[in-house]
Amino acid sequence: MKVNPILQDIYKGEWLLDTQSIISFAPIVSKIIGGEDLVFGESSAALLDIFDKNNKRMLPDEDGELEIPKGSVAVVNMIGPVIKRGDLCTYGADEIVGALRFANQNPNIKGIVFNVDGPGGSVGAIGLFLQFAKEKKKPVIGLIDTAYSLHYWAIVSVCDKILADNEVSSGVGSVGVVFSFVDTRAVMEEKGYVFHDITPKESKHKNEAFHLAREGKYDQIKEEHLSPIARKFQNGVRFGRAGKLKEATGVLTGKTFGFDLGMEYGMLDGSGSFQDAVDHIDVMNELNNYANN
Repeated sequence: MKVNPILQDIYKGEWLLDTQSIISFAPIVSKIIGGEDLVFGESSAALLDIFDKNNKRMLPDEDGELEIPKGSVAVVNMIGPVIKRGDLCTYGADEIVGALRFANQNPNIKGIVFNVDGPGGSVGAIGLFLQFAKEKKKPVIGLIDTAYSLHYWAIVSVCDKILADNEVSSGVGSVGVVFSFVDTRAVMEEKGYVFHDITPKESKHKNEAFHLAREGKYDQIKEEHLSPIARKFQNGVRFGRAGKLKEATGVLTGKTFGFDLGMEYGMLDGSGSFQDAVDHIDVMNELNNYANN
């Protein structure tokens, strides 16, 4: 049986996701769990774009081969909610990080613009970005519209600078974790289903936190599952924005901020266009060359 990666992440339940976005995804989640077919429109953004030194987008030739001239810039796109493993409908963190690695390893690419716009995603996705951060050897400039929760953790981990692509609709934050589930037992019991959870004495703590949460007792699931992730998220942001971050109210506890407060609290480095991001790449490369000579 083929496992749907979206359904797998939904059932895991732990998400680094802006809470305001959860309600908008409820109809989709309901259809997926119910086994209904979903039809997704094609995304207008490719996973990876290559631009030459004149900012001309490189296109594959008639044989599907893509030439990458020396001094090119790679644009890796992370648009919309992110799950750990992609499928036919959705790019996953595995594919996004794969594109980052490709650009990082190609000798003709001088740097990466990480184009980000999204509300967050599955907890399981973040580890891939943290691993890439250890491998990174080229400048990576974040260019964002919104970067909430998982998206923000990812960019502070891998990006040398973070620029908003505008000063009106851009937003950052939602540094937090949420566990959401729907208890369908009452509805199912009305239809005649009977639920049995049977564990031996050797497994008395099996799924204990979840069972308590279904009874409305949330302390254990918070302490054992959510708080450890939240603390790692907070420390990741502190590390990625070291010397810049101001821990004002809400910065590390889940609030979201527009451009002005994002700048005031050190969550952003400024605003700019694609060309501004490329200019930052060039400056960083010049400084690195000077330091190594």
